[in-house]
Formats: sequence, C-alpha cells, structure tokens
Amino acid sequence: MAIEKVMLVYIEGALRRINKTLIKCCESECFHINPPPDTSGSELAAKNLKDKGVYDRLAKRAKSLADQLGVKLDPNVSYDDIDYSVSVDFKKYLDEIDGMQKALTEEKIGQSSALRSENAIYENLSQLSGFDADFAELLACKYVKSRFGRLPNDSIRKLSFYSGKTFFFYPFEQEKNYTWCLYIASVTEANDIDYLFNQLGFERTKLPDYLKGNSEEATKKLVAQMEDRNKRINEIDAELKKIADREGAKLSKVFAKLNAIGNSYELRANVTVFDGRFHFSGYIPAKEKKRFTELMQSVGDVTLTFRETAPGETAPVRLKNNRLFRPFEMFVKMYGLPASNGIDPTPIVAITYMLLYGMMFGDVGQGLCIMILGLILTKCTKAGLAPIITRIGFSSTIFGIIYGSVFGSEEIIKPFFHIPQIYEMLGYKEAPADIFSVSTMLLIAALVVGIFLILFTMILNIIVSLKMHDLESGIFGASGICGFVFYAALVAGLGSSFAFGMNIMNTAYVLCLIVLPLVLIFFKEPLLHMLAERGVKSAKTQKNGGNIDTGLKARLDAMSENKGAEKKTVGMFIIEGIIDLFETCLTYLTNTMSYLRIGGFVLSHAGLMLVFSILAGMFDGVGSVIVLVIGNIFVTGFEGFIVGIQVLRLEFYELFSRYFKSGGIPFKSVSLSSEAA
Repeated sequence: MAIEKVMLVYIEGALRRINKTLIKCCESECFHINPPPDTSGSELAAKNLKDKGVYDRLAKRAKSLADQLGVKLDPNVSYDDIDYSVSVDFKKYLDEIDGMQKALTEEKIGQSSALRSENAIYENLSQLSGFDADFAELLACKYVKSRFGRLPNDSIRKLSFYSGKTFFFYPFEQEKNYTWCLYIASVTEANDIDYLFNQLGFERTKLPDYLKGNSEEATKKLVAQMEDRNKRINEIDAELKKIADREGAKLSKVFAKLNAIGNSYELRANVTVFDGRFHFSGYIPAKEKKRFTELMQSVGDVTLTFRETAPGETAPVRLKNNRLFRPFEMFVKMYGLPASNGIDPTPIVAITYMLLYGMMFGDVGQGLCIMILGLILTKCTKAGLAPIITRIGFSSTIFGIIYGSVFGSEEIIKPFFHIPQIYEMLGYKEAPADIFSVSTMLLIAALVVGIFLILFTMILNIIVSLKMHDLESGIFGASGICGFVFYAALVAGLGSSFAFGMNIMNTAYVLCLIVLPLVLIFFKEPLLHMLAERGVKSAKTQKNGGNIDTGLKARLDAMSENKGAEKKTVGMFIIEGIIDLFETCLTYLTNTMSYLRIGGFVLSHAGLMLVFSILAGMFDGVGSVIVLVIGNIFVTGFEGFIVGIQVLRLEFYELFSRYFKSGGIPFKSVSLSSEAA
C-alpha cells in the first residue's frame, strides 16, 4: 500500500534564469508545480509572469529561416551549449541569419519567377518556327496590332464568314485540335477583331517586348538568357548552402531551445516575481532529491529549499506498486486517488480482485484461454485492461484446478470435494457426485469469505481514520471500532451457535459486545462534541495553545458554524438516531449477504457448462465437438465479462466504501509537451 513519499521544494533565482529553470524542471520528469500564492493582500510588490507567446513566434521564424536555407531541424537535439536565455538574444541571432540570406533568397525568388516565364515563352516560340519577320519591329508597329496564339481547327473554317472584316491571318503549326497562328489588325479595329477571335476560341500568347529577330534568332537569344539565369540561381544556391552548412547545426539547436521554452512558457503563470528574482514551488518524489538538485545546479544562480510534507498537508499523490499489482491502479483511479496521508489500496484491490474472480469463475481451460488473450493484448496493444485479463485468467486457472473443472468437465482433474479428507471433514460419507451436491457448503464458504473481508476492511478503516484524525469514522462509525466490535461479536456468537452448537452469547456478552457498541454509535454526535470541547480546553492550558488534534478541531469548527441553524429537539435526535442505527444494522446484513454471489456464480458456471454438455450429447462426432466449442466460447466471453463486473461491484460497494478515503490530488510531472506525465 505504497503512496510514494514526496517533499516540497522552493525554487528561487535571478529572473534571467527563469526560462532555463523551468526547462530543467520539465526535463527532470519528476516535478509537480504548485499554483502561485495569492499576494493581492500582501505588502510585497509581487507580480505573476504572463504568457505572451513571444517564443512561439520566434520558433516559427526559425522554422521559416530553416526552410529557406534548406536546413532540416531536429527538435530533440541537445541545446546545452546555446547561452541565449531571453527573447532579445534569440531575436538578434535570427536577425543575423535573416540578414545573411534575405537578399539572396529574394534574388533567387525573382530569378526563378523570371525563368518560369521564359520557359513558357520558349514553349510558345517553338510553335512559331518559320516566322521570318522581326518580332521587335512587329510588336513596335504604331498603326497595327499583332496577336500570337492558337485557334481551334474548327474555328479556322469559320473565318471565311468574316471576309468583310479587315485583318490578316497567318497560320504556323497545326496540331490535332489547334493551329498556332498570328493575326494582325489595324489599331482602329483591333478591339472588334479581338472580340471576334475571342468568340472563336482564340487563346492568346503574349510575347515580351525584348524579343528581337525572327523566331529562330529570338529563340537562341532566349535560350542564352535562360542559361545565364540558371547559372545565377545555382550560384545563389551555393552561397545559401554555405550559410546552411555554417549555421545549420546552431539554428537547429536554437529552434529546439525555443520550442522547449515555448512549451514550458505556460508554467510561468505559476511563478511569482519580486525584487528582481523569481519564486515558485512544487513537489518531487523524495528519492529524486539528489538528481533534481544536480540538475538544477547546472542552471546557476538558483537556490533550492527542501521541506518534508507536514501532517495534514495536501500533497499530490503518486501510487507506487510492483509489476504484479500496478495494472490494478486503474480501478483505484476510477474510484478516486487516496488522500496523501491515507493508504494506497492497490495491493488489496489486486489480491481480492484476483481471488474473487478465480473463486467465481474457476476453470482450467477457460482460465488459460483468458490468460493467453491477456498476454496477446498486452503485447499488441496498450489497453490498460490487458494485464489485468492476464492475471485474472491465471487466478481462474488455479481455482479451476481446485474445482476440478476443465472446459466444464469435472472428469479430467480430481475436484477438491473428491478428496477423502475434505469431504469427510465436510460431513459427507462418500465423495459428492458433482459440485451441485456441495452447493450449501459453497454458499456458506462464500459467506465466510465475505465476513472475513468485511472485518478486514473494518480494521483498515480504523487504521486509516485514526491516522487522518477522523474519530467519527474511526471510533463511532459503522466500520469503526464500535462497528467492528458489534459485527465481530454478533458473527462469532451466531457462528459458534450454528457451527459448533456453543452458545457464548450470555447476558454480559450481549450487553458489552453488542448493545454497548450500538449505544455508542447512537450517541456519537454528543460524544464527539464532548471530545472536541475537551481537546480545545486541553490545548488552551498549554503555553503555545496550538497542540490540538486537527480532527477534533475541524469537528468543533463545523459545529460552531451551525450554531445559528435550527437546534435539534430530543425527539428529533432520537428518531434520527434510531433510523441511522437501523440503516447501519441493515447494511451489515445486506453487505454480508452480497457475498453469496461468489457461490452463486460458481454454481451458475457449472450449470451453464452442464447445459452445453447435454446439448453436445444430442450430436455425434464433429457436431458434438462444435457444440462444446461454441458453448465454451459463449461461457468464457459472456460469464467471464459478467463476473468481472460483479467483482468490481464488490470492490467498489462492499470493500472501498468501508475503508477508502479518496480526495487525493494526482501528481503531474510538468513536461515540455505541456502535458501531465
């Protein structure tokens, strides 16, 4: 029942070290940060740091620069040699990188854009081969307009319908669906002719003004110009690569550190600053003190102050269990974490869950199948239930050996009730035929198991309640000392009478062990009030006046707050007390009877397998085997699932409710991903 011991650590240091300090806290993976104290009513000129997102913006800028330089960033690279700690330092470095590459990058973008345009022009010029006129002269004509492009072949035949229009049409190269062409029109009619050709589906190709000579000469000059542009782009790439080779590693480290600072930046809201120094606190596991100290010493100008957790202090809870019990922490967390000064019920849950499941669903064959399924799920998935399935399958197998049940058959392994010493001890002259013959003994055994678990959880409740100074639950509660004495005495008295024929319940026994505990439970409120008053008076007589039991003081404070409320009359007190006492006694009975389901499920499992065995007997050969296989699959899946739910119900409603004190705060290690670890 291990709740890992934690200790409080106060951290303070120079404000310029805050980013590195928070990052180291995250890297430790064992630091639970506390919210900042409220200093609004304090005389200290303190303030809390706020998140401005500046480091996120710087990280995005570093990523953009890396993309421009072709640098592949590694967000997990070590950045210990990067001394930058404030945003100004990072910005200055990024400005330097930006200055190195900005002009080159802009020139490359311009050259690349121009090259793309020239490539398109080159493709168009290849379609105008054989054009002997000078492009420069043609494009510079003052009284005519020239248009180059392509026209659908079907539209060329339609040009004869427009013989009344004044234009010159000159076709070049014909393709499958289009013909590359040139038309010339006067300036005065250019708009009308353009509209006409647009209606015919003409796709214009604009030629730049710098083209000179015929199509062949223009193409040669354009190719030479493109080669010069490609050469310049290669030169720019070489210069950028030099910058990337020289600064790439450092830029990657700067990016990693910016990411780390950005991810830890929200933690700054928990930091208080005054007199130019930062202050914050948190919890670490006690075993991590040395490692955490060494890690923080690497920051420099940071002071650590450690303190053990005080009694009653609300510290975060981290459960610590071995590999066998650890998967069952899931059930505990479903119900609620234990208080920091309580106990971890995980081992109890693990042992009782496995035992109860095995008792209720004991079968060697089906248990092995469940265990194998759990092993497969554990290896192939991260499901939290997978290791639990493995463990309950093993428990089912062990109890299957005791019951002598293998896939529902009791003929392969000898059942426990066929052992002479056992069935003779149970009062049978010969071995019972099957498990139904010992059904009464099974139900009685289930009650005995339930009584033992109830008494055990009562003892746990007494220990936990007294440890937490909860006298109401520890002494006068239904699961406290009074409840334990009453229930144990009643069970012992009835058990000795029915089992051994011994009547130990005489007058003194009944008055002292049965009636008196009920009377104390009935009068718990006035008795608690008396104890609280006495504790306060005792504390006042002491010089320091502060050594009062915290549980009693809390009880008295609660009563004081309700002084203004309506006071109870004697009649109301008696009626409420009788109802509470009746409910308590009824709870003892119902909780005890609830454990009869253990024996009930043993018998129901045997009954279901008997049904499928009878059905299998109606078939021969393969048909019989198929029925048995289907029956075992159904029982393993359906009953195995139902038993798991029923055992969990017993854990939560019959066991947890008696001794478990929830309300713990989960221990959340801060991390660079801003998630709880």
